[in-house]
Amino acid sequence: MEQSKATSSSRNPGKSTTDKYEETGSSIDASKRNLLFKPVTVNPEGTIPSVLSDLFKSTEEGLRKGNNPIRSDEGTGGAYLMLDASGTTYVSVFKPTDEEPRAVNNPKGYASSVAVEGLRKGTTVGGGALREVAAYLLDHPIGERRSLAGEREGFSGVPLTFMATILHKGFNHPDGVIKEKTGSLQMFMKNDGSCEDFGNSTFPVEEVHKIAVLDIRLANTDRHGGNILMSKDKDGKVVLIPIDHGYSLPTSFEDCTFEWLYWPQARKPFSPETIDYIKSLDVDEDIDLLKLSGWTNLPSECARTFRISAMLLKKGVEKGLTPFAIGNMMCRENIEKQSVIEKIIQKVEDAMPPGTSEAEFLEAVER
Repeated sequence: MEQSKATSSSRNPGKSTTDKYEETGSSIDASKRNLLFKPVTVNPEGTIPSVLSDLFKSTEEGLRKGNNPIRSDEGTGGAYLMLDASGTTYVSVFKPTDEEPRAVNNPKGYASSVAVEGLRKGTTVGGGALREVAAYLLDHPIGERRSLAGEREGFSGVPLTFMATILHKGFNHPDGVIKEKTGSLQMFMKNDGSCEDFGNSTFPVEEVHKIAVLDIRLANTDRHGGNILMSKDKDGKVVLIPIDHGYSLPTSFEDCTFEWLYWPQARKPFSPETIDYIKSLDVDEDIDLLKLSGWTNLPSECARTFRISAMLLKKGVEKGLTPFAIGNMMCRENIEKQSVIEKIIQKVEDAMPPGTSEAEFLEAVER
């Protein structure tokens, strides 16, 4: 919930800000220019959307003006609020892979040199950045597929997110050696706080449903009110913004967590527009998009979970199920009791003979 710490796009550049710089050890001798900023792209010759180019430019200009990254106090990983050239406006949030929870340079007391699995079952240490980017790429705009050069906002409103490499002494370098860090760079979204700060009765049904669609598709293992930001559009309508997707696309359903299951809006039926959007989704194209975008070694277990989630969502919509009914099949009642979908998968695994193809397995799950 790193973005919710700063509830405005502007900040006070007074003494308290300097104190924060000193706390994170991020002062920099601008004359030495000991910094580097570069986007991580699969095809350097390809076209990138202007909005992404603007995000990279404003973030880099802020660093070169000596405006240091500000480490968020929230969350369990290293996340940094990045400023523009004026030093008064947040433009992006950078999350280095080596500062994720259980990663070797985690600054929040969760560092480990041996951990492989993330804080959530089915996720990996250092894999959060790719998942953050994947959530953005898979959030297709209504009526079209996400493309690497596209600029339209996605159905669920995931902020623009891409990979970047930055060299700056303001990040966590416990051994004193300043090294390049690669991680996810996400557009900062102006907001009024997170959903934890407001009663859920004020949230529009369609806004809750767009979050539900995303979380079901991604089998999100960490959806709570603190990582859904609340804002208002120009007409004063409440808009919900989903962030923090580093624990999505897991290898299993064991830790699926959707707080919106307990909100009344989740028991309302999907609208025709949302149903049409769900029907338009193509999981094969989505997996191809992830590979094209750089996740070339997408684990087969993650792909399986993603395919089953998409199948469950589409089948649920066909049967007229609500977000609650679908999501409830994916989440455990308690730690010890498997979810409905886990039981189905287990039953199929037990029944399938050796040599069963993935297609045959998925077909059996669907039945």
